[in-house]
Amino acid sequence: MGRAMDSLEAAGLAVYDSGFTALDAYHGVKPSPLRFALVEGSLQDVARTSEALAFPGLSYADAVLLPRGPRVEGEETEWPLYLRMVDSLSQAESAAFAPLDLLRDPRKRAFYHDPKGIYPLLRERRLEPRGASGEDLIFQAAGLLARYDYYLPKDFLPPPPRDFPLGAQRDLLSLILTGKSPERAFGFLKACGFIDAYWPEIGELAGVDQAKEFHPEGDVWAHTMETFRYRKTTDFRLSLALLLHDSGKPRASAAGGKRFDRHAEIGAEVARRFLSRLGFPREIGNDVSYLVRYHMLPAALPRLPLERGIEGVDAPLFPILLELYKCDELSSFKGPEGYYEACATYRAWLKNSRNPWRHPEALRLARLYLKP
Repeated sequence: MGRAMDSLEAAGLAVYDSGFTALDAYHGVKPSPLRFALVEGSLQDVARTSEALAFPGLSYADAVLLPRGPRVEGEETEWPLYLRMVDSLSQAESAAFAPLDLLRDPRKRAFYHDPKGIYPLLRERRLEPRGASGEDLIFQAAGLLARYDYYLPKDFLPPPPRDFPLGAQRDLLSLILTGKSPERAFGFLKACGFIDAYWPEIGELAGVDQAKEFHPEGDVWAHTMETFRYRKTTDFRLSLALLLHDSGKPRASAAGGKRFDRHAEIGAEVARRFLSRLGFPREIGNDVSYLVRYHMLPAALPRLPLERGIEGVDAPLFPILLELYKCDELSSFKGPEGYYEACATYRAWLKNSRNPWRHPEALRLARLYLKP
């Protein structure tokens, strides 16, 4: 339980994990970085517990408790806590989809509350939408598809709402990319017109053909969706980089025998602007831009003169770049040999980089004077 939740409990308020937070625990999946809670009390009651209370203007949150103070060493990262306030559990507003009505007692990890009587529906895979605004329908449907094994009726394609706040877009992308099956959610959002309306940088990937001998899986959209199947983890930066790694291809031109000349550099700028527009922290934009910019580097690594220094190799995120390369390769139905070779080269470089003779001139002198 986070410190924000502790402050509410200390004030005598009854607090329950709700929505995706409760459902993540029920299905045993890695918790979403977004945390949702239902509080039996008023907004004034909550305001008395903390000065770090904000009002995001989102349909799924009356208020948000922000992390207080620096992160304590040894504790898990504290994320913002989205709150809905009710006078009683029976008066809680029903979600657009029944499974999200589940509540969980955060102090009793296996103890759930079911004020809406939805237990029988939790194990049914088919989702039946209830009446709700377009924003809630799309937000909840996409999150459920990405994170769990539910599916929607084939004819359920609500049109995108005229207004979808940037905060909700950012949260939705976070929910999707930290789920086990982002491609299912993106397919739904594309089919109902949401991606073209709000994330055109992603929508541009569809219809951009690639050479079949290198990409038999299909166009850039199909290739991007396929990469998610090969992640070892749902690391957020890795997942963002997979989504955006080829975002430069729709805007690249052919030159010098290359179908998508400089697409990595172009994509790095597309990624940076996209994440900035959605309001992600600058450090996330910088990290993802690096991963997109250098996503072709691991393939060339075994053939490069590392002793001379190669731009991008010494970045702390290079291990994530190697994982991106692996997903990129496997999604094109290639074997893992190139990935293993790049990893071996990188391990050798790490060992050599700790050697005082690693400077090019020092290496030249070593070869000259230290021959056996």
